[in-house]
Amino acid sequence: MENIVMKRKGVIVALFCLLLMLCMNACSDGVTIDVRDRQSTREKKRADRDEEEEEDEEDEEDDEAPPTESRKKKKKKTAKTTEIETTEESIIIETYSQPQETLPQETLPPTTQPQETLPPATQPQPTQAQVLTTLYVVNCRESITLRTSPSTSASEIRQIPLGAAVSFMENASNGFYKVAYMGNTGYALASYLSESPYDHYTVPATTAADDSFTGIVVNCKQSITLRRVPSTSGAEILQIPLGSLVTVYGRADNGFYYVYYGGYDGYALASYIDPY
Repeated sequence: MENIVMKRKGVIVALFCLLLMLCMNACSDGVTIDVRDRQSTREKKRADRDEEEEEDEEDEEDDEAPPTESRKKKKKKTAKTTEIETTEESIIIETYSQPQETLPQETLPPTTQPQETLPPATQPQPTQAQVLTTLYVVNCRESITLRTSPSTSASEIRQIPLGAAVSFMENASNGFYKVAYMGNTGYALASYLSESPYDHYTVPATTAADDSFTGIVVNCKQSITLRRVPSTSGAEILQIPLGSLVTVYGRADNGFYYVYYGGYDGYALASYIDPY
């Protein structure tokens, strides 16, 4: 706003200076005309005075004489000179009464200051915690391989025993899962992983009601472990104390019995159970 006010003041000052210059030019023209006209009138007056003096002399000589034609001509000349003087005065008045030209003022467009457009505030989105699903190793004799990439030809990181629990991270290509086990992250075949440790494990077909027997826990210090899968790395269900009686349904893989104890079915090593 201060810049606009200063610009307008500058325009007004410039216009005022132009008007003063025009007035001074007009006055100077009028003065020059007036001076010239006055000089001319003075010369004419002097000539008229000289003529009048001559006429007076003649009149003194011929006071009683009737008016002649020369006198009439002189009167006409004096009338003409008065007319010339009046016209010159009117010309001088007209020069002073000329209307002064007024220059149009510049109309500056209103300044529109650009408004700053702030970008929309981006609020940080809350990071969702990754939910890991626990899977169990199934459908193998002893263990499966954790690999560096989702391929059966990829290099091996380590072995994951049958019945071991792993943390599922995401799906991968070629039928693999990306999983974490014991601090290692890699890829394992999805066909050997299940959410239930009991998937694909059933009572052996050779076991029948007549083949089951009652066994007793032996050859241990305090207890043996009832597990979810027939593997020493399988998840534990509970401990079976030394000397406890169990119902043996039949043999399973890896030297285990499929047994029942305390309301739970599971797997226990056959070397620690004898017929009762």
